[in-house]
Amino acid sequence: MLTLKNENLTVGLDAFGAELASIKDSAGREYIWQGNPAIWSGHAPVLFPIAGRLLSDSYVYGGKKYYLPKHGFARKCQFAIYSQDDSHAVFTLASTEDTKRVYPFDFLLTVEFALKGKTLTATHTVHNIGKGNMYFSLGAHPAFNIEIGDRVVFSEKESFTTHLFNELGLSEGTADVAKDTDSITITDHIFDGDALFFEGLESTSATVVSKKDGALLKMTYGKAPLLGLWAKPGAPYVCIEPWYGFCDNMNVTGKLEEKPHIKCLGADEEFCLTYTIDILQ
Repeated sequence: MLTLKNENLTVGLDAFGAELASIKDSAGREYIWQGNPAIWSGHAPVLFPIAGRLLSDSYVYGGKKYYLPKHGFARKCQFAIYSQDDSHAVFTLASTEDTKRVYPFDFLLTVEFALKGKTLTATHTVHNIGKGNMYFSLGAHPAFNIEIGDRVVFSEKESFTTHLFNELGLSEGTADVAKDTDSITITDHIFDGDALFFEGLESTSATVVSKKDGALLKMTYGKAPLLGLWAKPGAPYVCIEPWYGFCDNMNVTGKLEEKPHIKCLGADEEFCLTYTIDILQ
């Protein structure tokens, strides 16, 4: 575990998965879910090179079939520590012969954290270090401590329509959640049907608001094409998830380059997903 620290916040980072594991304020209040394994063991996994589930956990590229588990492999990999000081840390994960058995591309994934005042910035950079096109998805998945009845308040009023998921975890239809509102209240049963996933929102940030203490933190994620909210039903946390990519549906061709919301990088190109967490207490 690595630590970033200033007079306002102490941030814990885990090189396994390059995962944000803790944000505590000067009074010792913890803002990140601590990964109770009886409920959900994650904190803020990095989703790469896919986000969500593939049909039959497989895809085809260049005429060959490959297998990848839900959310890909980065969250289960040991990253190298490229640099670290009290306010900054950089982790890297490069392609190997093992990764190319399941994902046949040469890549460098860099996850960088920077602490300034009460703001933590996380930057995920995918670099195609191969010679041809590279197809991938990338998602963030930070989990914040809440109580049931707390709200997620978005920067704009929205008409929230969620993707639905079948028993295999694949996209299947949509349903309206709320209209002309900027707020979603986390209830015991709001995630009974799995995550809420919204496509094409105007909002670029979301604030976690406690029913007891007011606004706790704001996560700014920019214009991500998909934004998810999720927790195990009734659990005291909420994940706010900007995704560049999405799970399969039952009608996909299986070809990686035709996957929903797939990203493509040419040789030596880069793509960044950045979010900030501002502690408001």
